[in-house]
Amino acid sequence: MQIYGLCFIVEQEIKPIPLQNVTVEANIVDMIAEVTISQAYKNIEKDTIEALYKFPIYEAAAICGFEAEIDGQRKVKGIVKEAKEAAKEYTEAIQEGHGAYLLESESEDVFQCSVGNITSEQTVVIKITYVTELKHDSESEKIRFVLPTNIAPRYGSSEYSSSSNDGKILNPDVVSYSDKADFYLELAVTCRMTSAIQNIESPSHKISTEMNIDGNPKISKITLTEQITYLEKDFILVVKSKDLDQPRAFVEYDPELQTNCIMLTLVPKFSLNTTISELVFVVDRSGSMDIEPMKKAAQALELLLRSLPEDCYFNVVSFGSDYDSLFPKSELYSETSLSKALNLAQTMKSNYGGTEVYNVLEWVFKNSRDDMPTSIFLITDGEVWNVDQIVELVSKHEEEKNDDLRLFSLGIGDSVSHNLVESVARAGKGYAQFVTNDERMDKKVIGMLKNALKPPIKDYNITWTEVNLLDEKELDMTPIEVDKPTISFMSDDNMEPPSPPPSDIFSDIKVQQAPYIIPPIYSGVRFIVYCILEKNIEPCKVITLKATSQDGPMKLDIPLDTVTLQGSKVHRLAARKLIQDLNDEKSFIHKHPKNANKHIPDSLVKGHIVKLGKTFNLASKYTSFIATDERNNESLSEAQIIPQKREVPQLITSYRTVHNLSSFSMSSVMVQSFLVSSEDLVEESPQASQQEVNVIHQEPKIENLFEFLGLQSFDGKFLPNKTFYEFFYKNYLDGFNNFKQEIEKELSELSEKEIEEILTSCIAIAYLKIVMFDDFKDECEMCYEKAEKVFKKMIGNNEKEKIIIEKAEEWIKNWVNNSD
Repeated sequence: MQIYGLCFIVEQEIKPIPLQNVTVEANIVDMIAEVTISQAYKNIEKDTIEALYKFPIYEAAAICGFEAEIDGQRKVKGIVKEAKEAAKEYTEAIQEGHGAYLLESESEDVFQCSVGNITSEQTVVIKITYVTELKHDSESEKIRFVLPTNIAPRYGSSEYSSSSNDGKILNPDVVSYSDKADFYLELAVTCRMTSAIQNIESPSHKISTEMNIDGNPKISKITLTEQITYLEKDFILVVKSKDLDQPRAFVEYDPELQTNCIMLTLVPKFSLNTTISELVFVVDRSGSMDIEPMKKAAQALELLLRSLPEDCYFNVVSFGSDYDSLFPKSELYSETSLSKALNLAQTMKSNYGGTEVYNVLEWVFKNSRDDMPTSIFLITDGEVWNVDQIVELVSKHEEEKNDDLRLFSLGIGDSVSHNLVESVARAGKGYAQFVTNDERMDKKVIGMLKNALKPPIKDYNITWTEVNLLDEKELDMTPIEVDKPTISFMSDDNMEPPSPPPSDIFSDIKVQQAPYIIPPIYSGVRFIVYCILEKNIEPCKVITLKATSQDGPMKLDIPLDTVTLQGSKVHRLAARKLIQDLNDEKSFIHKHPKNANKHIPDSLVKGHIVKLGKTFNLASKYTSFIATDERNNESLSEAQIIPQKREVPQLITSYRTVHNLSSFSMSSVMVQSFLVSSEDLVEESPQASQQEVNVIHQEPKIENLFEFLGLQSFDGKFLPNKTFYEFFYKNYLDGFNNFKQEIEKELSELSEKEIEEILTSCIAIAYLKIVMFDDFKDECEMCYEKAEKVFKKMIGNNEKEKIIIEKAEEWIKNWVNNSD
């Protein structure tokens, strides 16, 4: 099992070092956050010990600060060095009796700190600072700050063992956890936004919010109002601020490096025609998905199934230790195939054993269709450790299908692995979303489906500088050649000799775009790209983003903000993206056309990562923080970190969740806003009594919506049957009969059966629009569009369509107003 927290091993016995206190300070500015986590530990043993402190962190976060405070008297700051060099210095320091602290990367989302020579009764405070981007929330103008529970002890597991750069064994094979903790978490969050803060809420915890700090509506402070000894779930904060989604481009100047870094960000809102697609839903049914995660997964699946278009092909694949599929090959969406899939979704259990993601994805890739684009939805809690192999598999097949394969991932539950969920989505050119046990997933799931049904956008290009200073060997700036109307992004309508590292981080590259390959753009999903400019390179006054779609070229001009920021936070986020590119083999070294089919030596990649880490003060795969506390000679007892099996108090954390967080400042660029729609449904309510139906179905509740959509056929029709009529049945039946007679007059040429189907369909359309759209338009819009499409097909006359819909809306309004 994976150990998190601070522990040591003496006489073949794992012992925790008591956690005395945890404090978190987070500064959020727009969509970037800087977070400092401080954890105080005390050595209650009689002897001096060497300890190991381990913690998970979101894989996209950039650890940029490390400090140890000893007995409240001395502070030792870590500096970044090449990992093996840092490990060597650490070993030498503890052998000489000095205090030493080494922070290194175990994996993309797990870091560890070796703490050498903690004397008896000594207290050590470990401070770690990181910066990270914030995720866009499912609703517009909102960002989502998530503090992972790993900063205060909980539990989790690992199935592998690894060693650090100095050869220590890191992961004991088996560790169980108890629930003891004698401290409270202290948390303080400060929000500084470009525009006025409109609302702050936490769906996870009770908070105290102080708005309008010093009379400034753009600043607020948040603290916890409940005393918690550990976090059972992530701390989530959702902040709504005016114009937060608008396109903006701004520059940060780093005085030390004398470089500029541009950050381009927007939440695109555009509409493209859908394309016939294959959709494969891969659902985790392993034991770790027990109860709430499995329930969420089944709800998400049912929602997706009900919202599928009539002309798509689909399949459902369940996996755990093994896997099986609903159909041997994807089948056409029909009443029969939908019924089978819904039955599966409604009876799903987490009884498939372990979590083997690699094998099931390999099967899905091999069995995907070649005659249409394929979108894969991976629904999982992601509790796996072979992430690198899975990502490599996804990247391989995505490249083979040349953009006709995309993978979207939905992380479910309170202990989801963000490393897996984010990494596979990035490799699959989709995107990731997360739903905790206490959250609704409706808008996120439907928004994901909508984007999956749109053809991929290609040929991305960003113009960063006034003059093209990007040498052809770095970036391909080939202009887009198209002759279709331009669409706005913001409108709905084996071993080799080692190669020496670069002598200077910018010696060969004047402009560094991060990530090098521009990520896919999806409507309603935040898009961020950085660009580091060499000294004296001036950015454009207007940054231009271009791409091509199936419907024509796309373009957006974003004026560069006139205020230049001072600092290094944005530079570090850009550098983290460059390191991620190098780790993922997606960097300019790997992906430039002139390097196609060339072997890239690991030493070259390592050289670039080391230089980036040292230049921007970042921990990484090949760079570590090292700090030493020189002392006089002290008597030391030897303590050795080795794997053992033993129950360990809950003071050691092993929770593998971490979200994006972030903050820094930036001014907004005002751009015309457009509507965006995502979708969703929710779990079906039990059948209410007839008397209850007369009242509650007229209220815009998500339960009512989901129940009503359960009446819809696969092709969009709402068939006339007892269940449908009972949904609306009340003492206003005479009004219903009168409405029916009016429809019959308009459609006298049609049969009784056709008229009745039209009647129920127009009532359904009116119900969704009049009752549900104000509160749940995003959730029901796809099903509404299906109903509207089949309704128009049944009528075949625009004038009659309008008349009938108007009459249906009038009937619904009267029904709502006469609920007694």
